Amino acid sequence: MKSVIKKDSGQKGKTLAVFCGVHGNEKAGVYAVNKILNNIEIKKGVVYFVFANPKAIEENKRFIDKNLNRCFTDNQEGKSYEEKRAKDLIKILELSDALLDVHASNSSETIPFVITENGFDVVKNMNFEIIATGFDNLEPGATDEFMKNKGKIGICIECGYSGKSEENTDIAYNSILQFLQYFDAIDHIISNDYPDQKVLHVDTVQKVTSKEFTLTKTFRDFETIEKGFIIAKDETKVYVADKERVILFGTPGRPIGAEAYILGTWKK
Repeated sequence: MKSVIKKDSGQKGKTLAVFCGVHGNEKAGVYAVNKILNNIEIKKGVVYFVFANPKAIEENKRFIDKNLNRCFTDNQEGKSYEEKRAKDLIKILELSDALLDVHASNSSETIPFVITENGFDVVKNMNFEIIATGFDNLEPGATDEFMKNKGKIGICIECGYSGKSEENTDIAYNSILQFLQYFDAIDHIISNDYPDQKVLHVDTVQKVTSKEFTLTKTFRDFETIEKGFIIAKDETKVYVADKERVILFGTPGRPIGAEAYILGTWKK
């Protein structure tokens, strides 16, 4: 697999990056990028299409050594496979004006949504009803945070459940088209539904503390949790909602140190 494909229109325009497969088992973006490469011509600027974690994609694993989407940091000199990969991919991000990073959720109880801190003008032209902010403070080292810190646009999209990647390929494909259209990199070939959008700001991440750590249930993404609700337990502590909250990625069975769930609130 050629992991980086550069499409140069030869015409003046933005330099864009479209990443897929940062987590190798999230295949909707991989399928969508292949479809784009086979069907779409770049009219202005330069676009880098990047299969970010080729080993993990080939092995259908989330990662090989560590989470690639925590490795995009300045002066990255780590020795793991993903850290070395991030060091190479940072060179592309430094050349790019904007990034679209295509992901999927490992929770079967999810819906598509978009994550950004500074790409609101772009995502209002994309067909997502929910925009999430605050991830850069909770999960440092992500691609979109790297771009934001460089004064560039960083957008991550979550295209539904990773276990239904083929069914969700159209979500990823259409979103890539809308991203490229916004920057006039391609002809306008897909309409925008302009859905009503609401913003969730996340501010708390809870990690799995021990083998005894258990969630009290499997939570739907964006499920409302009432104040006082017991979310999880371990051998020494009960984890209770401090106020009415919205939960993301609350799926049982994750290893010690992994993110057990994330909490946020709707912005008024």
